[in-house]
Amino acid sequence: MSLLAASYPDSTWVREGARASKPLRREARFKMGAEYPAGNYPCSVAIGLLDNDPIPDLAVADYGSNSVSVLLGNGDGTFRDPSSTPAGFLPYVVAVGDWNQDGRADLAVATEGSGSVTTLLGEGDGTFGSRRDLDAGGGAYSVSAGDLDRDGFVDLVAANLNLNQVTVLLSRGDGSFRPGVSYPTAHAPRSAAIADLDLDGTPDLVVACFNSNAISVLLGQGDGTFGRKRDYPSGASPYSVQVGLLDEDSWPDVAVSNLSSSSVTVFLGTGRGLLDRKRDTHTGKQPYGLALADLNGDGWADLATSDLGTSTVSIALSKGKGDFQGSVQLPTGKNPQSIAVGDLNRDGLPDLVTANTGSNTVTVFLNRASSSLQ
Repeated sequence: MSLLAASYPDSTWVREGARASKPLRREARFKMGAEYPAGNYPCSVAIGLLDNDPIPDLAVADYGSNSVSVLLGNGDGTFRDPSSTPAGFLPYVVAVGDWNQDGRADLAVATEGSGSVTTLLGEGDGTFGSRRDLDAGGGAYSVSAGDLDRDGFVDLVAANLNLNQVTVLLSRGDGSFRPGVSYPTAHAPRSAAIADLDLDGTPDLVVACFNSNAISVLLGQGDGTFGRKRDYPSGASPYSVQVGLLDEDSWPDVAVSNLSSSSVTVFLGTGRGLLDRKRDTHTGKQPYGLALADLNGDGWADLATSDLGTSTVSIALSKGKGDFQGSVQLPTGKNPQSIAVGDLNRDGLPDLVTANTGSNTVTVFLNRASSSLQ
């Protein structure tokens, strides 16, 4: 089995050789990246339906502009010029959700400068108002959204980098949140993922802890509270963590990008929230962001990272059973720090977008995956 890359004038191909048991060859094919302007030093990008149409849009946390840029989609994978909304001091990570149950997309922004989480309620037309600054335990470095207590409202969890904890903010469903409750993690948590690791119907937390070279797992109790952490060693300087199905069983698995070792570590779920580490997959230099998606339509989740040090996206196609091909790099704007995955042109294929801190842009990669008999 081989992984090949070939460049053409208007597209880039990432090819996985056929499995021995199947004559079908699958390809992850992306158009060359298209760049769009954002604000100053964009650190994070999220995909959501930010106005009244069903077309995916982009929200970008502009660290150097103290704002969020909104790029409304045209429906074909292209985007309009950005509009800007103030978002607190040094906004670092942006998340999309509906905080007040009005059917309109809202934003939550981890503002590193103030250490809080700022929420912005959507007007339904791609603009945002009614700003609130939430006490998220201090030093909020990132924010993630999900229903943590199973009441139908979208809650927030902030990673408190310098306090070695995560803080949970449970939603009241009207745009306000209950006071935060904090839980210890390993040292220097950078990001958190929400998923039901033990399949008990209760969301759990997985946290990438930069200075500990580890991830922390906190199992949910069903009411928005969490048990004591359990740590698993990762590569050097873990940064972004995601949860998905990476092998043939039904247990959720975990992947984390490792900044200093330029790799992704995969942990396979073994039941009851326990994890078993697999070998690492190498990426471009300094993979800040990580996304999981079936990029070539073979039924297996693949890896994509945003590599700040090489200004690339690394794509590693799955071989199944938690193993991955060697990665192939696609050029982005300068110094991509975040990556998001979604169907940007509504063709049924997962596309990629990066936020590029060095060029003040986002880069959009439209998926052109196809299959052919060999």
